[in-house]
Amino acid sequence: MNRTTVGGPELGGGLGAGGVLVLVDPAGAGNSPVAELLARELNPSVHLRTDDFLRVIRSGQLPPHLPEAGRQNATAMAAAAQAAFAYATRGYQVVVESPTVPGALDTFRRESRTTGAALHYVVLHPGPAAEDAPHILDTTDLDAEATAVSVLAALTRRTHLLGW
Repeated sequence: MNRTTVGGPELGGGLGAGGVLVLVDPAGAGNSPVAELLARELNPSVHLRTDDFLRVIRSGQLPPHLPEAGRQNATAMAAAAQAAFAYATRGYQVVVESPTVPGALDTFRRESRTTGAALHYVVLHPGPAAEDAPHILDTTDLDAEATAVSVLAALTRRTHLLGW
């Protein structure tokens, strides 16, 4: 069932406004069924993968885990954030999939403040969240579809809203 932004779950706060969801799914390893299900449920939607912004570097690419890859990684995340909010400011619901917590999460916050588009942040994790980690969603007993339903419910309640 594909839901429209008006009257259905949306990231931007109402009446077809766009928004961005940064979805961290370590188990997804860059190919998360949860992110894909969410993108199908939100309309109109865009599904971006942070790994894709690293893969497009053709010359001089470093493995992202190396300390000297910091500038490369920050540049790729800035490009991902700018692309996500470019879509969001034009009414799209954007699911940004990341296999790890983006080191440049502040870049997404800055884009949210600059554009006025909402930013949601959810970390899928098997196990309960600590009190100081409110953005973690316990996926212990959930399959991909049930996880997507839980994320959509959280978006409606705005429990993972990180910024505007």
